[in-house]
Amino acid sequence: MKTIQTLLLLGIAGFAFAQERPAFEDVDANADGQLSQEEAAAIEGLDFAAADADQSGTLSREEYEAAAAE
Repeated sequence: MKTIQTLLLLGIAGFAFAQERPAFEDVDANADGQLSQEEAAAIEGLDFAAADADQSGTLSREEYEAAAAE
């Protein structure tokens, strides 16, 4: 039962992120075209490790948008 509850909560968090995500430019505080872990920490519901598909330690616009679409 706990597993189902956890999965439901994760799904709801993902839905909330997709619905209310800030624009990439608004989060990219230093305007370098990448989101650092520190910049991404301000985004509720974003799983940085899962979004960082290339394991570079930063999120590109494409990685950010892909995470928001899930």
